[in-house]
Amino acid sequence: MDFVSLAVGFLVGSATGAAGTYFGNKYTDKRKKIEHKKDSERFFNDLWSNHQVLLTEMKQDLLNPEYEFHREFFILNKGGCFNHAGKYLAYFVEDHTHLEQQVKILESHGLIDNVTEYGKNVQKYQWSEPFASHLCTT
Repeated sequence: MDFVSLAVGFLVGSATGAAGTYFGNKYTDKRKKIEHKKDSERFFNDLWSNHQVLLTEMKQDLLNPEYEFHREFFILNKGGCFNHAGKYLAYFVEDHTHLEQQVKILESHGLIDNVTEYGKNVQKYQWSEPFASHLCTT
C-alpha cells in the first residue's frame, strides 16, 4: 500500500463522515423544529378550548391600548376591598368558574408566575412575555 492512496482514502473518509454528520444534524434539527411547532400548536389549541372565556378576556385586556404593556394582574372578589395606585388588571372569581384552578394550571405550565407580595391577601400574577405575545397574536 502506498502512502498517497492511504492519505487520499483517509481524507475522503474524513470528508464523508463530516458531511454525513453535518447533513444528519441539519435535517434532524429541521424535523425537531417542525415537531416542536406542532406540539406547541396542539398545546395552545387545547389550552384555548379548556380556558376560552378567561383567555379571551386576557387577550382583550392586553390588546387594549391602556393596558398594552401591563404584564401583571390580580385575582379579586367583587365584594372585597382593594386599594392600588394607578391602573391595574383584575379578574374576578365571580366572573369565571374555577378561576383559581385555571390560574394554577397556567402557572404550572410556566405561562404565568405568582408574584404575590409577602403579607398581602390579594393574589398577584405576571404573564410571561412569550405567553403575553401569544395572547396578542392569536
